[in-house]
Amino acid sequence: MRKQMIEELLTSKPTLKRLILSLLSAPGFETIEVGHLVQWGQLFGIEATATRVAVGRLVKQGFITAVGRGTYTIGPQGSLMAQTASHWLKLEDRVGSWAGGWIAVHTSHLGRTNKTALRARERAFRLNGFAELVTGLWCRPDNLVQTLDLIRHQLIVLGLEPEAVVMQVGVFPGVESEQLYALWPREQLETGYREYIAALSASEKRIKEMSIPEAARETFLVGEAVIRRINADPFLPAQMVDARSRHTLITQMVQYERLGRSVWEAFLAGQAGREAG
Repeated sequence: MRKQMIEELLTSKPTLKRLILSLLSAPGFETIEVGHLVQWGQLFGIEATATRVAVGRLVKQGFITAVGRGTYTIGPQGSLMAQTASHWLKLEDRVGSWAGGWIAVHTSHLGRTNKTALRARERAFRLNGFAELVTGLWCRPDNLVQTLDLIRHQLIVLGLEPEAVVMQVGVFPGVESEQLYALWPREQLETGYREYIAALSASEKRIKEMSIPEAARETFLVGEAVIRRINADPFLPAQMVDARSRHTLITQMVQYERLGRSVWEAFLAGQAGREAG
């Protein structure tokens, strides 16, 4: 399974937007020349013309900003995306103890005919670890350290309508604990932790034998996939999932990110050296 997972990750093709913003969001890469962005894209089979067109489009959209002739930094829109993408580093800080209560959100009165609003609403729930108990009633364990007002604000920022009713619930009368726990497939979550931990370990060993360009490509693809997985985690309490494995995954990803950053620096330095030569 581990080998299959890595193969699947390494055959994926990221968008140019994601490639460029990920690079400019990384510590130590505050400004990048367009030539380096072109070389970065070529690692993933993207032609130079396509990268240059994407750079121009991202400037117009405010995701990146020109700071000199052919030199760019992340723009206001890109900074917002980068902050959201880097939430994984502090997600564990959100988790507190759990006394058995729940946070519930009632949305039945909001309707389901507006598909755009519905997708935004459900995305907000997914990104905050909520699951739908019955149609129009979403819940999650009340194990987050934020106040209810802050949780409600976070949901609204991500797409939940302000008219939704957000509340704390001690129990759901008539609903067994097993039915609630089953909303989050424990076995699937824990299998994911183990598989991604193994994938990171295998990749760390592999890149020691790779060229710098190969290692740069692999660390980007593997690292991005693991970060997406962490950002999508519901961060359930230890009573409902193996929180130690989740912590191990995050800790290992922090280490892997440092390794990836050093590889990226070596790649760009090597490109600059060839240009100077």
